[in-house]
Amino acid sequence: MTEVARTRGGSSEVERGGIAEVAALGNELTGLFNRLGITQSQYAYRVHLDKSAVSRYLSGRRLAPQEFVDRLVREVEEHVGAPLQPEAREAIRSRRLEALRACNPAEYELETLRGELARSRRDAERVNRNIEALHVLLEHKESEVRAVADDLTRLRLDWGAERTALARSQEELRSEIARLREDLADAERLRLEAERRGEELRGTVLRLEEELSRRRPAGGTGELPLDDFKRQIVAMTEAEDFPEVARELTEAAASRPLEEVVELLRWLAEDEAGPVPAETFAVDAVRLRPLEDVLALVPEMTRRPGHFSMTEAWTSAVAARVTVRNAALVHQRLRASGSGYFHVSDLVLAKALERVRSDTDAVALVAAALIEGSSLEELDQVRTVLGGWRESDPFGLRVSAGLVEHGRPDLADAVLTTSAGRPLDERHEDLELGRKIRELDSARIDVLLDLAAGLENVMATTAFAARLSHADETALLDRLLTVVEARGRLDLLELGMSVKLRRAVLDWRRSRRQ
Repeated sequence: MTEVARTRGGSSEVERGGIAEVAALGNELTGLFNRLGITQSQYAYRVHLDKSAVSRYLSGRRLAPQEFVDRLVREVEEHVGAPLQPEAREAIRSRRLEALRACNPAEYELETLRGELARSRRDAERVNRNIEALHVLLEHKESEVRAVADDLTRLRLDWGAERTALARSQEELRSEIARLREDLADAERLRLEAERRGEELRGTVLRLEEELSRRRPAGGTGELPLDDFKRQIVAMTEAEDFPEVARELTEAAASRPLEEVVELLRWLAEDEAGPVPAETFAVDAVRLRPLEDVLALVPEMTRRPGHFSMTEAWTSAVAARVTVRNAALVHQRLRASGSGYFHVSDLVLAKALERVRSDTDAVALVAAALIEGSSLEELDQVRTVLGGWRESDPFGLRVSAGLVEHGRPDLADAVLTTSAGRPLDERHEDLELGRKIRELDSARIDVLLDLAAGLENVMATTAFAARLSHADETALLDRLLTVVEARGRLDLLELGMSVKLRRAVLDWRRSRRQ
């Protein structure tokens, strides 16, 4: 228990704050919040925050963001009808800076620099006002000098006494003008220094903001250091506060730096009886982080190929994020991260294809994903999914024809070979093939039969023809055999595969000789 937690507020929530400075800020904010006389749930509803977030900020388990502090101060001021005393504001500001320095030195440095930049701007504004005032005063004095000079010109030589007084007044004014000009020069110099300092601070702030933005997703400031966060998770787990544990880890998956997410993933994976399954944390990271972060996490996830539930969970989550626009990027990056016994790129793309609604969408997605260099040997899962596409297209006929039209006959060949290579089934499936082909328009039937006749694996061409013969699709079989013969492949068919096909080919040849 921290010293602050022992001496101020005995709440067990505060006692579980992992860092003394954060607990101290929580105590300060709790004292301020209590002046509102409402529950945390009411306040959460009022300011459109989750109740758990309000609880974490007030209990000192999470560093409250500046926006939360500012809003709480405004709410209290409105409630009491008077502004907070400067001492109270300064105490809260100091507490938050101390907590920020303890939690995140880089964020503390940025916050400090922003404060210096704001002061620099105020100094520059003050100098500008001084310069404007000096200009006005200088113009006034110069006007007075001109008036005295005019008076001296009008005086006669015999009016010596009065002339001497005017000359002395003129000299005094000139001296005063000289001093004003010196003051003005000093003010201009101060303004230049303030502007230069402001530019330096602004550049430093921008560079630090850019660095931190690359390191940490939006919304990730003010979190506990990783070791303290782990201890907090363990404490909450021991207290059986499982909803809060799940909420904390979900937020960590979304907002902590990538290297910390990797560390947490390893930590959770090491303890299978831990607070949250590692696959749940992995899925949260995949769902909630930018796609670049997700792809960077893949090597860590593929380090555990034996964890089937982990693989199933995170690959399904990645698949849910695959679109035509990012399919090539995702597929190529996953290819480079494949594990030893399966191609993760194949598995994710296959799962993404299972999610699309139509054969047109499937063709567009797979054509976008498989840019030059993709190996068909790596696409077992994709071929299986497309080859048995949907109940409405169990042979992947529409998909195969669509791939040919999209300029991917190689993949269409692989898909049709996969579907044709399934065991023959005269009772049901084969009877469907002819009907499914006839549902296509004439142009697509021609594309499909030309594809089937020229399949690289002649056994697949034979199986396709056998299915048509088993279904008594004489007209379609005649068209297919005509294309096969035109390609010079008729004698290559493995007619021993099917007695019915062998008879059909013999009959077709006799009819051609007549």
